[in-house]
Amino acid sequence: MTELTVFAATLELRDHVAAADRTHGERTALFARAVDGDLVGWGESPLVDTTAADVLDVLAWLPDEHVAAALCDPRHDDGNESLRRASEPHAGPAHHAARALLSATALDTTLRADGRSFADELGVTDTSVGFAGVVGIEDPTRARARAQALVTLGASRLRVKVSPAHGTSALRAVLDAVEVPVVADANGSFDPDDTASLEALTSLPIAWLEQPFAVGSLQQCARLARSGQVRVGLDESVVSLDALRVLAAAGAASVVCVKPGRLGVLDALAVLHAARDLRLTAYVGGYFEAGLGRAALAPLAAIGDLDGDVVAPCTYLLADPCRLDGPRDARQPLYRGPGLGPAPDPAALEVRLERAV
Repeated sequence: MTELTVFAATLELRDHVAAADRTHGERTALFARAVDGDLVGWGESPLVDTTAADVLDVLAWLPDEHVAAALCDPRHDDGNESLRRASEPHAGPAHHAARALLSATALDTTLRADGRSFADELGVTDTSVGFAGVVGIEDPTRARARAQALVTLGASRLRVKVSPAHGTSALRAVLDAVEVPVVADANGSFDPDDTASLEALTSLPIAWLEQPFAVGSLQQCARLARSGQVRVGLDESVVSLDALRVLAAAGAASVVCVKPGRLGVLDALAVLHAARDLRLTAYVGGYFEAGLGRAALAPLAAIGDLDGDVVAPCTYLLADPCRLDGPRDARQPLYRGPGLGPAPDPAALEVRLERAV
């Protein structure tokens, strides 16, 4: 019998990051601990477009046999398929988050039992990886200072949040201040018919424009990509392997942001491999995770095409309950202990759900 405990933690950012759709100041993360005799595993799921209460309701509602199957070795995918079937009639962000949390916990348990790191599992031999950074919608002076600090830390690329309401002054300030590639990240905030706002962005020397339009606007993204004005990337549109294939067939983007926090760790791995087959440039994106979730991103980023959002939480959180080591010599070390990453300190977490399956 497996004892499953689900914890919650509020992660506070050192500096707020304003985007077109929300301001990231703090976020709730769920952690799961599975104990079966001497076997212990942990998983982390940052909450995006859902609440802790909704995810906990899903985890309390799922039948024991589906939860037990999901906590088995996920590399065989039987557990994932079982949980997919259980959730499919009610699929939504909370169900996806619950499945990602259980899948990560199962993978961590298996790796710890084998004494292997996630990097070992993926065959990644590098000891460290490069990393990218993000700058929120700021006034130009603050944006410039934040960008310079990130590049000094080692960021090889910057993603600057933009929106039609805020113009391009902060983006211009960052472009003038650094020599690394700069991406404009719109978080779906632009209207395809607002040609003036779009031209103000596409006239700048940005590496690409990420998620310019709302999810589902693939034809509009494809039209912008075909115009030759700018390279188009997609993030929020990358919700599944099927969605990746659809956007590739539409010619909607040449760059994709693959987020394990949205997809789940193993599904993100599958999307990264598929992106390469589809001749899309892929990088790994983050959700301001704590150290356990963030550690799992770096080995995935090592097999991607570009540096990802993998820098340790000590650079952006006031406190990391997992205490993942920070960057050294402008690179993020890969976690080489057993499991996906360092387990959190239970004393820093709040118990929210306990069940035996």
